[in-house]
Amino acid sequence: MTKQQPAISAYRRSWIWIAMLASAYTVEVTAADATLAGIATYRERTTLPAAAVLEATLEDISRADAPAIVLGKARVASPQRIPIKFSIIYDAKRIVANHRYVVRARITNGEQLLFVSDSAAAVDFSQSSPVEVVLRRIGTEEMPSTSAVLALENTNWRLTTLGKQSFVAAEQKREPFIRLQSGDKSVVGFGGCNQMMGGYTLNGDKLAFSQLAGTMMACQGGMETESAFHAALGKVARWRIGGQQLELLDSSGITLARFEQRIAK
Repeated sequence: MTKQQPAISAYRRSWIWIAMLASAYTVEVTAADATLAGIATYRERTTLPAAAVLEATLEDISRADAPAIVLGKARVASPQRIPIKFSIIYDAKRIVANHRYVVRARITNGEQLLFVSDSAAAVDFSQSSPVEVVLRRIGTEEMPSTSAVLALENTNWRLTTLGKQSFVAAEQKREPFIRLQSGDKSVVGFGGCNQMMGGYTLNGDKLAFSQLAGTMMACQGGMETESAFHAALGKVARWRIGGQQLELLDSSGITLARFEQRIAK
């Protein structure tokens, strides 16, 4: 019996060593977690329903030709007062120095959307102060289901209707689209033949594009659509999202163009 003791001790020592390695590995993984503090506010001083929920997301919006990448989420149930404080846990290893990050938020009551952030809040990881997200109240006449609501900014919108004409891109052709970049208030996209760029101003449901320009490459089958697309954007005065669609309207309420969220292939 005595002769077997050294072997048993060695066996135990090996398991202790394995446990220590596992513990060290766990610490290394969790050490990558970081927390982004934020506050959500809105102008109205109304009391939220008891079942209201605030949801906030940290997103990477660096790629103009792809959907935003969600890096972390926060959920605050039954917020009673504003500003509403929240914390988003994310993996610090996924943060790239030259990428652009924003926080978006919304408040829901079951399937009803109450408040949403029109403009995403830019994130500066070098600052220790909380990120502030300003929400706007959704009117009762424009309350789509929570799952159907898409943010206007930092989303790739694929053109589906221009004026009264439905638009379908030719096979193996790029689809015209726009993307409103909240960080610098610029719009980028593709008109059917050339890349487009410019600026925009946003105030509630009011929207206006400015200094729209594009590359000067000529192509077959896309120039007329591109010209009409640019002209329509120049007349935009308002926007609205209903279901899965974005509509851009002129000052008299006539729909100039419709879009759907563009899914990267």
